[in-house]
Amino acid sequence: MKPDEPAPEAVARAAEVLRAGGIVAFPTETVYGICADALNEAAVRRLYGAKGRDPEKACAYLLADANAAERVAPPMPPLARRLAARLWPGPVTLVVPGRKDGETIGLRLPALELPRALADIAGHPLLQTSANRSGEPAALNAAAVEESLGGVIDLLLDGGRAPGSRSSTVVRCDRRSVTVLRAGAIPNEEILRAASDLTLIACTGNLCRSPLAEALFRKLLAERFECAVPDLPRFGHRFASFGTMAMVDKPATQEAVEVGREHGVDLSLHRSRIFSPRLLASARRVYCLARNHLEFLRPYFADRPHALDLLDPKGREIHDPYGRPLKVYRKVGAQIERAVGKRADELLGLEEEGGPGGEVDSGA
Repeated sequence: MKPDEPAPEAVARAAEVLRAGGIVAFPTETVYGICADALNEAAVRRLYGAKGRDPEKACAYLLADANAAERVAPPMPPLARRLAARLWPGPVTLVVPGRKDGETIGLRLPALELPRALADIAGHPLLQTSANRSGEPAALNAAAVEESLGGVIDLLLDGGRAPGSRSSTVVRCDRRSVTVLRAGAIPNEEILRAASDLTLIACTGNLCRSPLAEALFRKLLAERFECAVPDLPRFGHRFASFGTMAMVDKPATQEAVEVGREHGVDLSLHRSRIFSPRLLASARRVYCLARNHLEFLRPYFADRPHALDLLDPKGREIHDPYGRPLKVYRKVGAQIERAVGKRADELLGLEEEGGPGGEVDSGA
């Protein structure tokens, strides 16, 4: 059968097996999985027994669509919702806080139609895990499933060879951050990129004002989250700067480096970059140092004008100190630090609550 176009009779037969407390094996976009009715305690015990998995280690819920998550978990944390919006359906299992204190729940919305159809016809999420005994290699075809679990499953839906050689990436999402618990089909770098919003800062040459603002944003938010600057994507934030008329790969001015040092940031490794439509399209917001930058970039934001603003929340321009004495750079640096502090508070929003973690077997 075609797992992206499952035959209705096969899905109906699987539904009968699941309602009777049976175990169904099926392909996903990564590896083969098995599932059972999450509301049937006997079926759940059979699933754990088939897997040979410690009952203390939770399995993930197989969802028909993103809205089905609300049936088994409270509203997801903001970063989890962001990952779901950007990566679901797809090979990522989100581990989110459950309804009980300290509880976590795994949620999986596969890209293939077949597993989603199974959850849909069941009328509620199914409990699922990979179709192999714990500690054994994942099954990539029906023959491997038969070899590992042939005596304990009730129905095997053969969709040919599963396209992936790795299971889903497992990501814990609490109230403030994301953590990759298990590397998988989606690379860690892509997970962190999807979990974080990119904020850009624009000036003219990307040699003094915007590099300082970029570095100060990173410094202030890292202090707020009590993390290292490279870890900021885990907390939902990335920053970059560019110039509207920049020469590429030029260092920051010596005056900017000195003022940066006075403000606790290092600009010595900065290299200038120029804007590109692709860079702008990837940004959640762009802060400009002056109105001429706003006007230059406005055509690129015709469909989302709210994403473009001056760095100073009061709408004041921060003028270019290029070619001016160090005392002018220092005045500009103070203006930028004040503006960044206010904008950083805006970016943080309500991201102040923590959340529990936990271990979940995502299965497929």
